[in-house]
Amino acid sequence: MEQNQTQSIVDEKKFHKLDPKKKPLYTAVGAFFIAIVLPVAFYLYYNTALNRPAQSDAEKVFVIEKGEGALSISQRLYDEGLINSKVLFNFYLISNNLQSKLQAGTYTVPAGYNIKKLSELFQQGRSDIKVTFLEGWRVEEVAQEASSKFGNVSYSKFVDLALPSEGTLFPDTYEFNSNTDEEGIIDAMRSNYNAKTSDILTNESVSKTGLPTVNQVITIASIVEREVIKDEDRRIVAGILIKRFKEDMPLGADATVQYAVAPKIENGNRVWWPKNLTIDDLNKASTYNTRKMAGLPPMPICSPSLSSIKAVIGYQSTDYYYYLTDSQGITHYAKTLDEHNKNIFKYLTK
Repeated sequence: MEQNQTQSIVDEKKFHKLDPKKKPLYTAVGAFFIAIVLPVAFYLYYNTALNRPAQSDAEKVFVIEKGEGALSISQRLYDEGLINSKVLFNFYLISNNLQSKLQAGTYTVPAGYNIKKLSELFQQGRSDIKVTFLEGWRVEEVAQEASSKFGNVSYSKFVDLALPSEGTLFPDTYEFNSNTDEEGIIDAMRSNYNAKTSDILTNESVSKTGLPTVNQVITIASIVEREVIKDEDRRIVAGILIKRFKEDMPLGADATVQYAVAPKIENGNRVWWPKNLTIDDLNKASTYNTRKMAGLPPMPICSPSLSSIKAVIGYQSTDYYYYLTDSQGITHYAKTLDEHNKNIFKYLTK
């Protein structure tokens, strides 16, 4: 028995001594695979993926905000279908030390752009001209400012294209390349509106107002924007307008009359919010004239601020049915028409 065990040990040692410098075949194949095949495969995949067109089938406007990081940019690019992989986009930026070279600005991204072309585009610094569109402006005022700043922008074409978007052209300061056109500006403003209001105009928040649609929320917000200035007044006025709307009363907002009758010539200038309204103006037959028509105008009358939108979402319920703003910008409220008429005589009659 002992002899057999000894023999077994000896045979095992002999086995190991047969090829002390040789490795099994599978080890050599594995080393070759790791050292050669994998890197080549990765290189081929990587270059193919970098040059693969994105899924987007139409030209899009993409805005990079000042100070925005690569992770945020890649997430939004992916969400909009402008890149196929966030990981690959970020890996390309890091491996080429491009994270800090992406320039803020408004870019027109052609359909089917790949990651390499996108990264090149975003390094060009396309923000040549800065333009500010103010809160409370109607489409025509936005068009005036845009056409005065950019040679490629036609006032009339801008108005035609933008009118259906009244109320959703977000008032803000933008930076565009000098050869931008009407569509580029409108798309950027609407994209900004969607980004700024997505967390505010939720199904739940709109439902709480009792208003059936987001368009109605924005329509009342646009009236509030033109009617009062202070945030605390905006919540109260929003509540009055919503109450009057729900009770089928005319809103009676002068701003809607101004929208309906403009432009008018005052002191030799064309104005879009005329202050001197005549009896004929107040009686003008228009779906926007809430002095004559019950209900809401069919569309917003201007671009409301976030403050006015929030005021409608979080409107304040009161016993008031009437309000007016005096020459000092102070808003006065009334529960009855008699009280309101007294306020008119006291604060508006000179």
